[in-house]
Amino acid sequence: MPIELTDIARLAHILERSGVDTIEIEQPGQSLKLVVDTGPRMAASPTLAAPAPDHSVIAKADVAGHFLAAHPWRDKPFVAPGQRIETGAIVGLVKIGLLYAPIVAPAAGTVDAVIAEPGATVGYGTPIMRIRPLSEGSPIN
Repeated sequence: MPIELTDIARLAHILERSGVDTIEIEQPGQSLKLVVDTGPRMAASPTLAAPAPDHSVIAKADVAGHFLAAHPWRDKPFVAPGQRIETGAIVGLVKIGLLYAPIVAPAAGTVDAVIAEPGATVGYGTPIMRIRPLSEGSPIN
């Protein structure tokens, strides 16, 4: 069944409403990658509107779902602003149905800010957390 222009418009509207910015669909003989600019809606949040310092590293979601700052069986979040973390540390989860995908720190450093709101719908590449990387030779305590 070919993808129709009305299907594309409907998908774009669904993506925009859900806060997901990209979807890829492949069928035999055709593929579609739809990217929706969600920038203006994201800028409404003061945390998101603040520019990240040039030296910051951003932990991003690798999948689409709902952001969780804490494990569902615990009250305490994985990390808090000011906390020092190592590369690969779990800093949050994305809930996809009954599955949970970890969000990991791309660099060692100090958590500068948690950008995403707990429970918010996130898409692939959505910024979750801003990290100030450690300067070379700085140990994690």
